[in-house]
Amino acid sequence: MKLLVVGVGVALLLGAGLWVLESGTQPVDQGASPSAAKSPAAAEESGSVPEVQVVKPARRDMAATLRLPATVSPLQQTTIYAKVSGYLKAVSYDKGDRVKQGQVLAVIDAPEIEQQYEEALADYTIKKVTYERLAQVWKQAPDVIAKQDVDVAEASAKASQHLLEQRQTWLDYTKVRAPYAGVVTARFADPGALVQGATSSATQAVPLFTIMDVSTLRFYVNVPQEDAPFVKKGTPATILLKEPVEKKIETTVTRSTMSLDPSTRTMLVEIDIPNPGEALVSGMFVEVVLSLRQHRNALVIPPAALVADSSSKAVFVVEQGVARKVSVRTDIDDGVWVEVTSGLTGGEDVVVVGKSQLVDGRPVKASPYNLPSGKPSSQKY
Repeated sequence: MKLLVVGVGVALLLGAGLWVLESGTQPVDQGASPSAAKSPAAAEESGSVPEVQVVKPARRDMAATLRLPATVSPLQQTTIYAKVSGYLKAVSYDKGDRVKQGQVLAVIDAPEIEQQYEEALADYTIKKVTYERLAQVWKQAPDVIAKQDVDVAEASAKASQHLLEQRQTWLDYTKVRAPYAGVVTARFADPGALVQGATSSATQAVPLFTIMDVSTLRFYVNVPQEDAPFVKKGTPATILLKEPVEKKIETTVTRSTMSLDPSTRTMLVEIDIPNPGEALVSGMFVEVVLSLRQHRNALVIPPAALVADSSSKAVFVVEQGVARKVSVRTDIDDGVWVEVTSGLTGGEDVVVVGKSQLVDGRPVKASPYNLPSGKPSSQKY
């Protein structure tokens, strides 16, 4: 009897425990209807409003520049050869010496030329005297001598005079002179050396000196084909020197070939710079910045605001909290600003940050864009 009572009691306790567990797993009714909760689509839409940063177009002076290396050369450079053959008798100047125009740089010992000059001088002297005597006789007694003999003597004297002048010129060639004032930058022969006259291109003559006129330097720049139409005489240019100290020289283009080299598709441009005190040296490395175009008070935006629109360019602008895509045309881009020639008026809020998640007509949340400081770029080759 006791075992029966105990069994009934255990069964009641187990039943009560199961009832408590089942009632704890049931949802508690808070009295809220299903329509009052947000649907997943609505929650996603409410969290997808992108945040963007915008800036208004500005007005600035824009310049398209081209930065290129330049070759520095002297205004004049001449390699001097001997005109006549002979032994180098004396050399008056060496490398680094400054010479004036007409100064004798070297003397060539050429006995044959000196002998020919003396023979021509003697021949001219006798023929000149003969002509003068015959002319005097004919003037005093025309019947004694024929006028034809006087004329023949006169022609012979003139021919010998021309020969003497020719020999004199060759004799002068034994003295090698400086063609202009400059600096001797190279010497190729020493006294006693046998030099050949450089009278033809086939002659294997050895040069004597190289002279440079460095009072003015010439800068050679090769401009690419796409920029060649913008470079001409008078185009503003800046020469950038880095050694021995950084220095800028403002100047203009002196001349250009106005044609492209077919092998390189570049146009040669020259800039002449006076070199007082010869502070600049021929052969040094420099860079030249050419100012191709300049636009005053241009409408500009940051380059980061542009988006690709098939073959054209476009920007997003924010109008009353909605993004609108606007096609634009651009011109000069210096790396910090890009010029807009059409599509914007200047009062728009142009999106700079957050463009990738935008489509035309999408709501956005805009905030001002803080433009970081930058340095204008220039194209290098």
